[in-house]
Amino acid sequence: MTEPVVIGSCGRAHGIQGEVAVYTDVPEAFQPGFGVVTGAGGALTVSSARPHKDHILVSFEEVLDRTTAEAMRNLELLVEADRRPPLASDEFWVSDLVGLQAQDPEGAQLGIVASVVTTDAQDRLVVDTGHDRVEVPFVPEIVTDVLDTHVVIDPPAGLFD
Repeated sequence: MTEPVVIGSCGRAHGIQGEVAVYTDVPEAFQPGFGVVTGAGGALTVSSARPHKDHILVSFEEVLDRTTAEAMRNLELLVEADRRPPLASDEFWVSDLVGLQAQDPEGAQLGIVASVVTTDAQDRLVVDTGHDRVEVPFVPEIVTDVLDTHVVIDPPAGLFD
Protein backbone atom coordinates (compact mmCIF):
# COMPACT_ATOMS: atom_id res chain seq x y z
CA MET A 1 0.00 0.00 0.00
CA THR A 2 1.37 3.41 -0.97
CA GLU A 3 0.94 6.81 0.61
CA PRO A 4 -2.23 8.63 -0.44
CA VAL A 5 -1.78 11.66 -2.68
CA VAL A 6 -4.11 14.55 -3.43
CA ILE A 7 -5.78 14.36 -6.83
CA GLY A 8 -8.41 17.04 -6.29
CA SER A 9 -10.17 19.37 -3.92
CA CYS A 10 -13.85 20.03 -3.32
CA GLY A 11 -15.44 23.37 -4.01
CA ARG A 12 -19.04 24.47 -3.70
CA ALA A 13 -22.11 22.29 -3.83
CA HIS A 14 -23.98 22.44 -7.14
CA GLY A 15 -27.73 21.94 -7.28
CA ILE A 16 -29.87 20.13 -4.75
CA GLN A 17 -28.92 16.52 -5.47
CA GLY A 18 -25.43 16.53 -3.99
CA GLU A 19 -23.14 17.37 -6.89
CA VAL A 20 -19.80 18.82 -5.83
CA ALA A 21 -17.44 21.08 -7.79
CA VAL A 22 -14.07 19.32 -7.91
CA TYR A 23 -10.86 21.07 -8.93
CA THR A 24 -8.33 18.63 -10.36
CA ASP A 25 -5.55 18.30 -12.91
CA VAL A 26 -6.79 14.79 -13.77
CA PRO A 27 -10.52 15.03 -14.54
CA GLU A 28 -10.30 11.78 -16.49
CA ALA A 29 -9.69 9.92 -13.21
CA PHE A 30 -13.20 10.70 -11.96
CA GLN A 31 -15.02 7.87 -13.73
CA PRO A 32 -18.01 5.98 -12.29
CA GLY A 33 -16.81 3.47 -9.70
CA PHE A 34 -13.54 5.32 -8.98
CA GLY A 35 -12.90 5.49 -5.23
CA VAL A 36 -11.29 8.35 -3.33
CA VAL A 37 -10.76 9.17 0.32
CA THR A 38 -11.37 12.63 1.75
CA GLY A 39 -8.81 14.46 3.83
CA ALA A 40 -11.24 13.90 6.71
CA GLY A 41 -10.98 10.14 6.23
CA GLY A 42 -14.28 9.30 4.55
CA ALA A 43 -14.42 6.99 1.54
CA LEU A 44 -16.34 8.10 -1.56
CA THR A 45 -17.22 6.41 -4.85
CA VAL A 46 -17.80 8.44 -8.02
CA SER A 47 -21.21 7.86 -9.59
CA SER A 48 -20.87 10.49 -12.35
CA ALA A 49 -18.71 13.43 -13.42
CA ARG A 50 -19.03 16.11 -16.06
CA PRO A 51 -17.00 19.17 -17.09
CA HIS A 52 -18.21 22.58 -15.92
CA LYS A 53 -16.26 25.82 -16.45
CA ASP A 54 -12.79 25.44 -14.85
CA HIS A 55 -13.68 22.31 -12.83
CA ILE A 56 -15.78 19.17 -12.95
CA LEU A 57 -19.08 18.44 -11.24
CA VAL A 58 -18.98 15.10 -9.46
CA SER A 59 -21.75 13.02 -7.93
CA PHE A 60 -20.65 10.55 -5.27
CA GLU A 61 -22.73 7.51 -4.28
CA GLU A 62 -22.47 8.54 -0.61
CA VAL A 63 -23.55 12.18 -1.14
CA LEU A 64 -27.27 12.43 -1.81
CA ASP A 65 -28.19 16.01 -0.96
CA ARG A 66 -26.93 19.57 -1.04
CA THR A 67 -26.35 19.73 2.73
CA THR A 68 -23.89 16.83 2.60
CA ALA A 69 -22.23 18.30 -0.50
CA GLU A 70 -21.82 21.69 1.21
CA ALA A 71 -20.06 20.01 4.14
CA MET A 72 -17.40 18.74 1.70
CA ARG A 73 -16.25 22.21 0.70
CA ASN A 74 -12.44 22.58 0.93
CA LEU A 75 -11.89 18.85 1.52
CA GLU A 76 -8.98 17.26 -0.33
CA LEU A 77 -9.64 14.12 -2.35
CA LEU A 78 -6.92 11.50 -2.11
CA VAL A 79 -6.04 8.21 -3.76
CA GLU A 80 -3.26 5.68 -3.21
CA ALA A 81 -0.26 6.77 -5.31
CA ASP A 82 -0.25 3.50 -7.25
CA ARG A 83 -3.91 4.07 -8.26
CA ARG A 84 -3.29 7.43 -9.92
CA PRO A 85 -4.12 7.57 -13.62
CA PRO A 86 -1.13 7.20 -15.95
CA LEU A 87 0.59 10.32 -17.26
CA ALA A 88 2.25 11.14 -20.57
CA SER A 89 6.03 10.77 -20.68
CA ASP A 90 6.57 14.52 -20.29
CA GLU A 91 4.18 14.85 -17.32
CA PHE A 92 4.76 14.31 -13.60
CA TRP A 93 2.90 14.41 -10.32
CA VAL A 94 3.76 17.45 -8.20
CA SER A 95 3.89 15.26 -5.09
CA ASP A 96 6.64 13.16 -6.73
CA LEU A 97 8.97 16.19 -6.82
CA VAL A 98 9.35 16.23 -3.03
CA GLY A 99 12.59 14.49 -2.06
CA LEU A 100 14.29 14.87 -5.44
CA GLN A 101 17.82 16.26 -5.63
CA ALA A 102 18.08 19.79 -7.02
CA GLN A 103 21.09 20.34 -9.29
CA ASP A 104 22.36 23.19 -11.41
CA PRO A 105 22.91 22.59 -15.18
CA GLU A 106 26.51 21.49 -14.52
CA GLY A 107 25.38 18.84 -12.01
CA ALA A 108 26.40 20.65 -8.81
CA GLN A 109 24.08 19.89 -5.88
CA LEU A 110 21.85 22.78 -4.80
CA GLY A 111 19.82 20.83 -2.23
CA ILE A 112 16.70 18.70 -1.96
CA VAL A 113 13.14 19.64 -2.94
CA ALA A 114 11.43 19.92 0.45
CA SER A 115 7.98 20.95 -0.76
CA VAL A 116 6.02 22.54 -3.57
CA VAL A 117 4.00 25.70 -3.01
CA THR A 118 1.07 25.93 -5.42
CA THR A 119 -0.70 29.23 -5.96
CA ASP A 120 -2.92 30.75 -8.61
CA ALA A 121 -0.11 33.05 -9.72
CA GLN A 122 2.94 30.76 -9.81
CA ASP A 123 4.07 27.50 -8.27
CA ARG A 124 7.40 27.39 -6.41
CA LEU A 125 9.77 24.61 -5.42
CA VAL A 126 11.10 24.92 -1.88
CA VAL A 127 14.70 23.68 -1.95
CA ASP A 128 16.41 22.78 1.34
CA THR A 129 20.10 23.64 0.89
CA GLY A 130 21.10 22.26 4.27
CA HIS A 131 21.40 25.70 5.84
CA ASP A 132 18.47 27.55 4.27
CA ARG A 133 15.26 27.04 2.32
CA VAL A 134 15.08 28.74 -1.05
CA GLU A 135 11.82 29.25 -2.96
CA VAL A 136 12.45 28.70 -6.66
CA PRO A 137 9.87 29.88 -9.22
CA PHE A 138 8.64 26.78 -11.05
CA VAL A 139 8.96 28.20 -14.55
CA PRO A 140 10.71 26.58 -17.55
CA GLU A 141 13.36 29.31 -17.69
CA ILE A 142 14.56 28.36 -14.18
CA VAL A 143 13.47 24.74 -13.63
CA THR A 144 14.79 23.46 -16.94
CA ASP A 145 14.26 19.71 -16.49
CA VAL A 146 12.42 17.26 -14.24
CA LEU A 147 13.90 13.77 -14.20
CA ASP A 148 13.20 10.64 -12.14
CA THR A 149 16.02 11.32 -9.68
CA HIS A 150 16.49 15.09 -9.77
CA VAL A 151 15.37 18.47 -11.04
CA VAL A 152 17.67 20.79 -12.95
CA ILE A 153 17.55 24.40 -11.78
CA ASP A 154 19.28 27.20 -13.68
CA PRO A 155 19.02 29.86 -10.96
CA PRO A 156 19.27 33.56 -11.64
CA ALA A 157 22.25 35.25 -9.99
CA GLY A 158 21.83 35.55 -6.23
CA LEU A 159 18.95 33.09 -5.80
CA PHE A 160 21.03 30.57 -3.85
CA ASP A 161 23.48 33.05 -2.25
